[in-house]
Amino acid sequence: MKNILVLGGTRFFGMKAVELLLDSGHRVTIATRGNSPHPFGDSVDHIILDASDGTHPGWAEVADQKWDAVFNNVLYTKEDAQLMIDKFESLTDQFYFTSSMAVYSGDKDGYQETDFNPTTYDIDETIEVTYGEGKRQAEAILYTKAPFNVTAFRFPIVLDIDDYTERLHFYVEKALNNEKIYFNNLNSKVNYVKGTTAAESIVWAIEKNKSDIYNISSSDAVTLGTLMDWISEGLNKPLDLVEMEHFEESSPFNTPHDQYLISEKIHLEGFELKTLGEWMKPLIVALKEQFEEE
Repeated sequence: MKNILVLGGTRFFGMKAVELLLDSGHRVTIATRGNSPHPFGDSVDHIILDASDGTHPGWAEVADQKWDAVFNNVLYTKEDAQLMIDKFESLTDQFYFTSSMAVYSGDKDGYQETDFNPTTYDIDETIEVTYGEGKRQAEAILYTKAPFNVTAFRFPIVLDIDDYTERLHFYVEKALNNEKIYFNNLNSKVNYVKGTTAAESIVWAIEKNKSDIYNISSSDAVTLGTLMDWISEGLNKPLDLVEMEHFEESSPFNTPHDQYLISEKIHLEGFELKTLGEWMKPLIVALKEQFEEE
């Protein structure tokens, strides 16, 4: 049994990870701002904490014990990263956090972990800090300054029936309503990860004491056109697809070029990955049924 602290574990795949850790018999403490009730009842300890505020009184409670592992699912900037170093320097030897495919950039036939090296990344204080840049800078700080072991999970878009961002929901709903769906390039290759798989990979790494950087996605990639075909098949109706260079309409999966992860590394180390179709096709049908019930 490990004593584990989780920051950002009350919704979506963070919540799933906490549930899996509890199922495996670990002692789990969640740290949240306490703005809303958490779903775990008495099965977890709960610390009220604003993890982005270094002066928050909740840090005193965090410092009252040592942690076998700390998992941070809400770390977005170099300032967040430095605060983690300052607060956990003497409290843990194993730190895990959610990074992103967004650390990679450019048109490439699949991103591998070596395509972004945080230990050699020079932080430019003058540029705009986008989501991807924030994750790059956070990795750079942690991998060059942290006194503890660090594991980064580089996820693509995470999808599931309970995805609060509802990105796959968007396309299913558009199709059911016979609305136009826009893309720059339907031949762009993509892949994603299921929420349950993301949670399982986090637990796997914690239980295996992994200290590394991992891409975690489906084991394959498909074109956006193929993905739209799956939606059409799952809904049993044609889609009104529009392919054009410039448009103002929302399209959360849109990318003008290939944008997918190669996740062979974690697979070779023993974590099982599914193909995209294995879980995406049933998810599309489940979403269809959900919309029909509403």
